Amino acid sequence: MANGKQKIWVSDLIGEDYKRWHNEFVILDCGTACGKTYFCIRRLGKYAATKKRRILYLCNRSKLRNQTYRQVKDEKLQATIYVTTYQAFQRKIQQGDKISHYDYIIADECHYFTTDAGFNDYTDVAYNYLMKQKESVVVFVSATAKSFFKYLRDTSKVKKKNSYRLDKDYSYVSKLFYYQSEELPGIIDDILNNETDSKIIVFCNSGDRILEMSKIYGDKADYYCSRNTKKKRLRDLCGWKEDSNGKIIEEPACIKTYADDLITFDKRILFTTSVLDNGVDLKDRKIKHIFTEIVDVDTMIQSLGRKRSLAKDDTCYFYIRLYQKKGLQGFINRINYHLEPVKLYKFDYEDFYKKYGEGKQREKLNNNKIFYNLFKKKNIYGQIKVNECKFRKYSQDYDMFTNMKELGHKGYLEDILEESLTSNAEEMVCNVEEMDKFILFLKSIEGKRLYVEDQQYIKEEFETIGLKLRYKGINTFNGALEDNYKNLYKSRFYSADINDKSYVDKRRVLDNGLPNPNRDKRYWILEDRSAIGDSS
Repeated sequence: MANGKQKIWVSDLIGEDYKRWHNEFVILDCGTACGKTYFCIRRLGKYAATKKRRILYLCNRSKLRNQTYRQVKDEKLQATIYVTTYQAFQRKIQQGDKISHYDYIIADECHYFTTDAGFNDYTDVAYNYLMKQKESVVVFVSATAKSFFKYLRDTSKVKKKNSYRLDKDYSYVSKLFYYQSEELPGIIDDILNNETDSKIIVFCNSGDRILEMSKIYGDKADYYCSRNTKKKRLRDLCGWKEDSNGKIIEEPACIKTYADDLITFDKRILFTTSVLDNGVDLKDRKIKHIFTEIVDVDTMIQSLGRKRSLAKDDTCYFYIRLYQKKGLQGFINRINYHLEPVKLYKFDYEDFYKKYGEGKQREKLNNNKIFYNLFKKKNIYGQIKVNECKFRKYSQDYDMFTNMKELGHKGYLEDILEESLTSNAEEMVCNVEEMDKFILFLKSIEGKRLYVEDQQYIKEEFETIGLKLRYKGINTFNGALEDNYKNLYKSRFYSADINDKSYVDKRRVLDNGLPNPNRDKRYWILEDRSAIGDSS
């Protein structure tokens, strides 16, 4: 370690205690790269094998599941350790499948119960199952489940002697910077212009932010999102390919494994959502700059831990986007919309009935993300229930954003992040030039085949500069460019080449070898023909 202290691993912290665990709950509250997985597989796993005991190993992401299974296979422990995802395990429970008995259950990345509850309606299924286990050792593992672990301790579900903690080692972080949203392109450009081969990761808070950055950086960057992203344009950008039935036939290939110590992306920038928050350990000495715009603190800390340092000199810089009070209040309002009626229902039913009873404000209740209806067998009447994992998540978020607003985003982060990180931090001071993002968008699509389905999002981009075009025709687009960017931007849309031959995509296969779904389709090209005098 950079400070000269001997590093402590999870196995060192626990010692021989694991041999005395018996039908109880255990907490491993330890930072990334502290040896949590090593302990669970090589220490506890091998011990269980000698005692002919079985382990259920739950992961929150399929990539983490695959990575963990490879480690289990390397140790030849497949007969002892069964690795699956929480999502698959939940489906088995809901389908009424028989669940085998396990002597140990590893709940890896257990912040899943609350963090994913914001968008997953069923995290409580796995949670409720684990909390009912009386004949298994359940080990809750996470680097970022502070609130959940506090709940387990405060409710005496975990004995003090069974709570193990190791702080995250940030000795590989050269410096932490805070920045504002509009400063991001300027900071990235400065890095690209002044460093020859260093790489940049940007964890974005939304898919829209990735699309915004793609207008600026185009093919200079890699992009990554979840397969469940609703926006087709974003899925296409990130490399998800579907057949005519919507079945995934090709996944993004931007994250590549070249060797055990080289797992990386090829381009100099990677823009990703929080889907990359765990299950992917990036190992590349060239990754020097990690930006996170994720406002949820648990997920933010996970994102900063995606790069694994390979040696003392394998260092990097962290950058955290700061949110202003107006933006934080927006988060508070959206959370409270769902939280307020549930709090009344749980703690003051009389007031709840006055406000929502007899069908009043039914739209608000119908849209509520924390309530759900439970229909029991042979009973035609449903019963309103509270998803306790969602309730805890929304309550935690409400408290978090309220404190952020009161202390300021930076002040709140300085309170909860490790001192070794915040003591070496400063705010970026940048001269951010006003950029015409619409021109940057146009530059990003120059020379690309633009099919009829692309015309809608091009029309939407015109709307960002206040032009609400009635039609999506080529003459309409070129006319708008002529009127607004005549001397600033020379490229125009063309449906035929300079010999007036219409553009038709005749490729049978794409560069990646897959069949071309756009074969025989007409397309446009955006290019500058001013040098040859073609302005038609």
